Amino acid sequence: MELILIRHATTQGNLEHRFIGITDIPILPQGEDLARSVSAGLPTVDHVYRSPLCRCQQTAALLWPQHKEQTVVPGLRETDFGPFEGKNHEELKDDPLYLQWLNDADLSKLPVGESVAECVHRLTTAIQEVITDAKSRGYSRVGVCTHGGSLMALMDALATPRRPHYYDWECPNCSGYAVKVEEEPLRLHLLSQVGNWK
Repeated sequence: MELILIRHATTQGNLEHRFIGITDIPILPQGEDLARSVSAGLPTVDHVYRSPLCRCQQTAALLWPQHKEQTVVPGLRETDFGPFEGKNHEELKDDPLYLQWLNDADLSKLPVGESVAECVHRLTTAIQEVITDAKSRGYSRVGVCTHGGSLMALMDALATPRRPHYYDWECPNCSGYAVKVEEEPLRLHLLSQVGNWK
């Protein structure tokens, strides 16, 4: 089975470099245009699974408009950034916890909100739900619309070949990865990058 893992389209929070995790904000008109432009170049899929947040619902509908019915998977949501939620560097630059994080050698480990381990566990469970449901319906390739942080955590934990650093999996809006699933043990074999890569 193949998964087409895609990050949602552009939001105002993205443009302002804010920590937008569980906050439910829509995509911008330019994000809609981006999703429409990327759509034609994506592999066809049998079904679409997505995060419950509206930015993923809107993006998935534009990326795969032929799939009016989408399956919502709560575990595909973005990381909860705790007290960093909704803020950007300028607003946090004097926060001791934020400064501690910036000085840490491993920037993937936020000192607040949801830990990387919690995020990976949630996302691994969500992807297993997607795989189980897709197999039961006889699907061979499905789309998965989620978030930037979620994709990094998922790929860093499960993707092969591995990359040296967590942030090596960062991808632009409306971009992501085509992967082939190996179930025992769960691995995501990278086939290609897809979407809005420059």
